[in-house]
Amino acid sequence: MPIVHVFACSGRFASPEALQAYLSPTYTDDGDTVPSPFFLETGLKHYEPACVESATLASPVPLAQLLDGVSYGDSWLAQASADADAQGLLADTSICVFAPNQLAHPQRSSLHYVGSYRYRVD
Repeated sequence: MPIVHVFACSGRFASPEALQAYLSPTYTDDGDTVPSPFFLETGLKHYEPACVESATLASPVPLAQLLDGVSYGDSWLAQASADADAQGLLADTSICVFAPNQLAHPQRSSLHYVGSYRYRVD
């Protein structure tokens, strides 16, 4: 089963553009990729942008509310939400990194690393 890595934070990003500047790579004039801060912190490899989902809200909420409608949520979101609730986590921003993306060291992220969860692709 593939794995999703879940990150969350509150008050870190002033706008969706600020989140994207942290999350998305940039490119040189020659088309070479310049890794984003998120890439560098987590060791992200095999980047597939369509398999990274982010969400933002105006104020912090429980993870289940922030991630309402996330991909494959029926197979992993309950466990992630329980973990976040146990940690007392409220967040206004989340990032979910799905396979085939690979993270060498997700725990090194400057965001709160909620955890990794196996999910079903039905």
